[in-house]
Amino acid sequence: MRSRILIASCLVFSMGSVASQVNAQEICRTAGFWGTHAGVEKSGSTNISEEVIRAWLSTVNSYDQTATDKCTYAMDGSVSCNFEPPGQAGSPKACRDAKKNDITLLNNFPIGYEGIDICGQIVSVHPNDTDQVPPVLEALCVSPGGNSKLQLGRQLTAAALNCLVSGGGSDCTGTSIEPVFASCNSTCAVSGQEDQVNTCIEKLDCFNNGGAWNEDDPQAMYCQMDVAESCHDKQLIGTVMSDSGEPEDPGLPPQ
Repeated sequence: MRSRILIASCLVFSMGSVASQVNAQEICRTAGFWGTHAGVEKSGSTNISEEVIRAWLSTVNSYDQTATDKCTYAMDGSVSCNFEPPGQAGSPKACRDAKKNDITLLNNFPIGYEGIDICGQIVSVHPNDTDQVPPVLEALCVSPGGNSKLQLGRQLTAAALNCLVSGGGSDCTGTSIEPVFASCNSTCAVSGQEDQVNTCIEKLDCFNNGGAWNEDDPQAMYCQMDVAESCHDKQLIGTVMSDSGEPEDPGLPPQ
């Protein structure tokens, strides 16, 4: 797979405002990676999933200049994140607990929080108290149990996180997966369409694993994994921006 460069106009504030560009390569990791790197249970681990969502939220709400352990808010409205090395998986117990819960994107999912829109629900970083399993883990560590839409929601959540760290926002603006993500996220939010759901799972899983979906032959579509310069091989170092693909004007905090 050739590298795809995401180009987005932004403003750089120095002596004055001058036009510049933010370039980012596509970065991807599997749903399993995002699920097990969403906590700090082990020494040296980083809650990568939550930090990426918080970084994106700080570009959407420019007054909330959130700086996390691995992400830094910039004056142009973007957030630079460096998760190398990613460290140990930090949420294995929380991930196991999430699988035991009767909470999914389609059942008893927490509402009223800011986060990414998946299957018509908002996947956020944590519910009312930090002792509860955060919604992002409920989405990523779900046990589908034969429900293909739960698996689709899991792959969509991972794809959105990949898009965030690649600079494409939570809707994957400007990335290779943008049209697939939009179509599959809409499919997940409505009833039925089992055939489309299964195809979506295959395509999103292919992207999240760093493959390329081969559609040259409509009768033999498949995921090609032996691709050059896979997004799965890219370091977890990216620039997070708002969904428009452009940094927000940081402006001034509300008085």
